[in-house]
Amino acid sequence: MPTYEYECNSCHVHFERQQSMKDEPLKVCPECGGNVQRLVSGGIGFILKSQGQSLRDAGKSCSLTETGRTCCGATSRCGDSHCGD
Repeated sequence: MPTYEYECNSCHVHFERQQSMKDEPLKVCPECGGNVQRLVSGGIGFILKSQGQSLRDAGKSCSLTETGRTCCGATSRCGDSHCGD
């Protein structure tokens, strides 16, 4: 269940509430009874998964054999001194 952040327009208290995404936003401050506004926050995290090769795995194999070029544009295999490992 997501956590939403609110701020009171009257007393400016900040608080958080866990609510379902289907729930209506809160409208009343628990401290003073004033109107509240739900804030936009960047607090969620997620992981992108890919079938391709991750950057951490770049040194383990070379894209030259698969695509005809390396990740850094070099004409020799990745992992050589030119890749800055």
